[in-house]
Amino acid sequence: FFLYIDAGTGALIINMIIALFVSIAYYFRTLFFWLFNIKVQKNKNMANKLSLFSEGEQYWDTFKPIIDSLIKKKVFFNYFTMSIKDPALLIENKFIHSKYIGRNFLGYHKFSKINSKFLIATTPNIGNKDFALKKPKNVSNMIHVYHSIIGLPHYKIGALDNYDSVIIGGNYQIKPIRDIEKLRNLKIKKLYKLGIPYLDTLYKKKGELNSRKKTILIASSWGLKGCFKAYGTDFIEKLSCKDYDIILRPHPQSYISELNFIENIKKRFENKKNVFWDDSASPSKSMNKSNILISDSSSIRFDFSFIYKRPVITLKIKRTDMNGFENQHIDSKWEDKAEKIIGAVVYKDGMDSLDDIVEK
Repeated sequence: FFLYIDAGTGALIINMIIALFVSIAYYFRTLFFWLFNIKVQKNKNMANKLSLFSEGEQYWDTFKPIIDSLIKKKVFFNYFTMSIKDPALLIENKFIHSKYIGRNFLGYHKFSKINSKFLIATTPNIGNKDFALKKPKNVSNMIHVYHSIIGLPHYKIGALDNYDSVIIGGNYQIKPIRDIEKLRNLKIKKLYKLGIPYLDTLYKKKGELNSRKKTILIASSWGLKGCFKAYGTDFIEKLSCKDYDIILRPHPQSYISELNFIENIKKRFENKKNVFWDDSASPSKSMNKSNILISDSSSIRFDFSFIYKRPVITLKIKRTDMNGFENQHIDSKWEDKAEKIIGAVVYKDGMDSLDDIVEK
């Protein structure tokens, strides 16, 4: 009696079991296709006119607004990435044909074989002699999109020499490009004044200040133009002795180019309970928590100021200390003026006053 199931209930249970197995099968099929990058694309040929290339998820904030806009406008396009963790690989939409091309030699080779009339990328130095990524021969127009408000002066020498076009954020980015073109007798680039895409993403992630006590975000660029190398870490030690929470956020490239250096800093502060580390792809969570930002030449200064309207302290990196960067050949007047508007600018000989400036 207790085991009796009427016909209607039995049919329902059978249908539920079938649906469950179908769902599981579809899930693993999707997972398999994603892992091995197998996709059924009826519109692949239509996407060959326009392609996007990303080195990985660290540039997702830059590419997400572009992807969203292209899909909304029903434009077919390819998306090539060198990271299996890139969120774009999970997008299921007929207008995007995304593909993981791998890293190192395999990825470099596949990149060189991209066949597309237009290719949008945010990677500087493509096509340069000592750079692994060579400009694809079957790309007619390679377009650079900035992942930084500052732009060309803080790029390595020759960073955009092989690009045909540039998406710019405003008039202030035009002169540096034209100056370099004249200096090296380069072909005149087509400029598209469309804004800075990643600011759209950061603005959507903006939240109310949610720290439990006064919090300082210290964000360093990487290499010689980063404050961790240029200024050392004694100033962090002094600030950590006060009643602040400190968030340390190295540039994501630091974990690739100077990992041992960053690990040594972590060891120095591992016993400090008010010092936290942020190694996420996006700085939004840390910016949401922070009352103030201390940085160097990094464009995060302007992201923080423009979006959150909170104060910034710049630890000045002189042009003479930035060997190998374009600002050795062109000026950065916009930045020099703007950094004084968004907060205090501190030089090495004025570091003794940093504590007072932070408190003020």
